[in-house]
Amino acid sequence: MPLVLQKVRALLFVLCGLILSIVFFSKEAQATHLRAGNIYAVADTTANPVPGRFFFTLITFSVFPKPFEDVEATLYFGDCTSQKSPRESETLLNNGQNNTLVNVYRFEHIYGPGTYTATFVGENRNGGIVNISSSVTQTFFLQTTVTVDPLLLRNRSPRMQYPPVDVAVRGQVFVHNPAAFDPDGDSLAFKLLEPRIFDRFDACGNPLGKVAPGYQGLENYLSGQPISGRPAGLTLDVRSGQLTWNNPGRLGEFNIAFVVEEWRGGRLIGRVIRDMQIFVREDPNRPPVITVPRDTCVVAGTLLRDTITVTDPDRHPVIFTALGSMLPPNSNRASFVLRNDTTGIFSWQTTCQDVRLEPYQVVFRAEDQPPTGIKLVDLQPWRITVVGPPPVLLTAVPQSSSSIRLNWENYTCPNATRMYIYRKIGPSDFVPEACETGIPASAGYVLVGQVSAGVTTFLDNNNGRGLERNRTYCYRIYAEFPQPGGGKSIASNELCATLESISITKVSVTETNAATGKIRVEWSKPRTAVLAEYTAPFLYRLLRAEGQNRGAGANFVPVTGYNFRSLNDTVFTDNNLNTQDTSFTYRVEFYHSGTTGSPTVLVDSSSASSVRLNGRANGPTMELNWTYNVPWNNASTTADPRYHIIWVDSTEGRNFVKLDSVLATATSGTFSRRIPLTAGKQYCVYVQTEGTFDNPFLPDPILNNSQELCLTRLCVPVLEIDRLPCDDTFVPNPPFFNRLRWSIPPGCDPSAIDFYTLYYRETDDGAFVKIGTVDNTGLATYEFIHQGLASYAGCYLVTATDFAGMEGEQSNIVCNENCIVFSLPNIITPNSDGKNDVFTPKQGATFIKRATLRVFNRWGNKVYESSNEPGLNWAGVDNNGKALSEATYFYQVEVEFYGRTPDIRTFKGWVEIVR
Repeated sequence: MPLVLQKVRALLFVLCGLILSIVFFSKEAQATHLRAGNIYAVADTTANPVPGRFFFTLITFSVFPKPFEDVEATLYFGDCTSQKSPRESETLLNNGQNNTLVNVYRFEHIYGPGTYTATFVGENRNGGIVNISSSVTQTFFLQTTVTVDPLLLRNRSPRMQYPPVDVAVRGQVFVHNPAAFDPDGDSLAFKLLEPRIFDRFDACGNPLGKVAPGYQGLENYLSGQPISGRPAGLTLDVRSGQLTWNNPGRLGEFNIAFVVEEWRGGRLIGRVIRDMQIFVREDPNRPPVITVPRDTCVVAGTLLRDTITVTDPDRHPVIFTALGSMLPPNSNRASFVLRNDTTGIFSWQTTCQDVRLEPYQVVFRAEDQPPTGIKLVDLQPWRITVVGPPPVLLTAVPQSSSSIRLNWENYTCPNATRMYIYRKIGPSDFVPEACETGIPASAGYVLVGQVSAGVTTFLDNNNGRGLERNRTYCYRIYAEFPQPGGGKSIASNELCATLESISITKVSVTETNAATGKIRVEWSKPRTAVLAEYTAPFLYRLLRAEGQNRGAGANFVPVTGYNFRSLNDTVFTDNNLNTQDTSFTYRVEFYHSGTTGSPTVLVDSSSASSVRLNGRANGPTMELNWTYNVPWNNASTTADPRYHIIWVDSTEGRNFVKLDSVLATATSGTFSRRIPLTAGKQYCVYVQTEGTFDNPFLPDPILNNSQELCLTRLCVPVLEIDRLPCDDTFVPNPPFFNRLRWSIPPGCDPSAIDFYTLYYRETDDGAFVKIGTVDNTGLATYEFIHQGLASYAGCYLVTATDFAGMEGEQSNIVCNENCIVFSLPNIITPNSDGKNDVFTPKQGATFIKRATLRVFNRWGNKVYESSNEPGLNWAGVDNNGKALSEATYFYQVEVEFYGRTPDIRTFKGWVEIVR
């Protein structure tokens, strides 16, 4: 668009805004009459829908008798365009007040992709609204938001079946429910808003709103104490839309507003703002009370039938009705039939088409009929969730040695879209609660596949990787329903199948030694039914690899000591192994003869590693960790705990006793406990693992032992340091050093110690750093001299390390501090005779990190300042190096000394210069 036209258009919008503002805010220009209203939007669902086309319905509620004729209305579409339409209909609202007209206007518009807010500005609100200042001068402002997105399919605004003009009585609980439902099954959320009025136009010409001046919420107009049994104050239930005002305390007309949000798949796709009016009257009548069932759930295809009752405290007759998307006039799928004046029967024969994620809502309405005065109403919502029936699994059968075929009945609901298949190792105790849909993570299943709802079979081969054999696999499935309503079915029954084969069931260390260690290996014999599929003669081969790798990279070699004699040879003890330092993995292979006449055709194989235990004595605490690589499950769950047992011998007599038991994972376990361990004492431990195949044809539990591991809490050295004689006789003699000595406490055996490590820190807030090691040579006392120091200040500790490289606990910490003696002369004779020529401390620069000297004459004038010399070394000159005259001078010295903590001191005094 040319720049000139853009400027003209912007100017026109500004002028229009000024003109409209004048019209809106001139109460003399037009009558004031609008009570309530809202805007509905529907995406084009005609036979030949136009993408982006929406149909809008504006409904306003105005004062009757009408002071002004609303023959047309303008809707702003939120994209810089608007449309003026004539009124389609005008009817009198049947609410017992005979004072409100219902006006309907229709619009349509085509949008591009995006989110838009349609706006109506009415002129004006009716006068006398209590909670809005000068309501007679305030415009009426409504908005509805729509989202245009091809991925959303169709979309229709929520529908509100109950009118937004209602009556309350002072001192009685007031309830209102818009009886809203979403035609597409989207999730609705209700939130209170402040009523709006027109504020201005934006640069594009879209109206903008603001909060009505002087607006106060209904919670500011209460009468005494709230009535018990109902929410206090003003509340709006976010899910049901039930509005409760407990209880009105002032007569008059009140306006409030709320928004109905429309959510789909976690995305906000629409909003409808309703502005409503409540008349508060004075009347002795009390409203009826409805009793509805608890919110419920029903499986599609079943009949829901329940009783709803109403009582009137004043024994007035009651008109009892119901509103819902499944009830007339919206649909004839359900009915509400009165048994008598106070009891109604709700009946709904649900079908598969009713399944959706969000609950349906029925709002029951009871209006009493007093002989005189105001008719009062009670409204109560009842929420009903419809879920899909459970699919029926028929068979779960091994298809091969590594896959299972599932089959199920053709699903009852033809409108379902997907079937989700879940698997678990071993049976589950999961039992779906009433109307619990899908399969929760807590049930222990994992999703392994999905198919179209019309498919009735699934092959589980672990996505082509194959299922591990000798396990029992259990399955459930559920159905999913189409968007936008969505929804799921209840989970199916569970079916299980076992993949049978040979399997190693034990790799257990029976003797720990670097040369003569032993491991017991056991495996399962093929069952007769399995053998029938193959050709004799048969053969086992047993192979071994170092480490815990069961994969293709493992270097398996035949176990030379194993000789096959029969299929019953399924136990073997492997001797002369280094079980002390090494773990081992075994693989057993099963062969048949096929057509060769000799057992050379591999049927199957199974491998498993031994348990490898590592640990250390961390002071008084024993810390262990162990690993394994096995085909069975050593992991624990809450439903099926598998305890790994720690056995310990502290007598060095191989008298192992149970210390503790812990839960572990599929690949490892850990243990840490303060025993407490005694320094210098040896503790030997091993771990017994527990696992399962969840296979009825294999041993359960599967128990295996690690190698034995011996730990010793190292003796903790006792450290000493030569102390400095800090007195008047002490003379520092650089270079400085500290002499350290340590020994082992009496009664503690140091034989497990390989060497000692010395650590040093220069300051108390510094970190210890390693300065040296000393081998354990069996001395009663060890000595270490730390040399080349800037000062004596510093702290030390020593540790012991065993022959496996495990460092023990830290010793006590010992420290030295510098002996600070700072003494300055009172006279200097700077005549270059080598005696008292400079002003310097008695110790010179010893232990001084930095120093600043300031010198003043008798009149207080500074004649010298320097920070260049830690030892001062002032020769009686000024800052220019010129000799000062003989006289008495005053000094101030700020000194930072070397030390473990910051040590800054200030010294003052006088000094006389004599030449």
